[in-house]
Amino acid sequence: MKLRTLTLRGIPEPVLKAFRASAARNRRSLNAEVLVRLEAGLEAAAAAPVPPGAERAARAAGEASVGEASAGPAAASAARVPEPKGRPYEVRRAFEEADLERLRSDLALTPEQRVHLGEELARVAAAARPRPRLQRVIQFERYEDYLDWKRYGDRAP
Repeated sequence: MKLRTLTLRGIPEPVLKAFRASAARNRRSLNAEVLVRLEAGLEAAAAAPVPPGAERAARAAGEASVGEASAGPAAASAARVPEPKGRPYEVRRAFEEADLERLRSDLALTPEQRVHLGEELARVAAAARPRPRLQRVIQFERYEDYLDWKRYGDRAP
């Protein structure tokens, strides 16, 4: 498979920031993150149900692609199928409403209460995070000391 290069221009700053943040979260480069998102979008589009009349529009698009060079962009735009609107937009709207409600509740707090809440959340997050296992080096002067340590561990005999 030959890899191709694609250049994107005019990307809005918020979209670029979101891609960079997502790439950092997923420990990927910006290019790898965009490729993963494109592939996921194509898989989702392939799995989406075919809306009524889309087969006819797809056939018209196939015919338009043959004469597209002579017909110009008007024929290509006539062959486009509108994107179905439905559940994804509703889910996104509910998510934004939850964010707005959380913002309102945070603004109702005093600055002191916000600091205390932030400290409490940091404590809970630290407690939930797995602690790294500490490694240590133990040195023995005699082999018998090692055997005693092996038999009793850290507790003295």
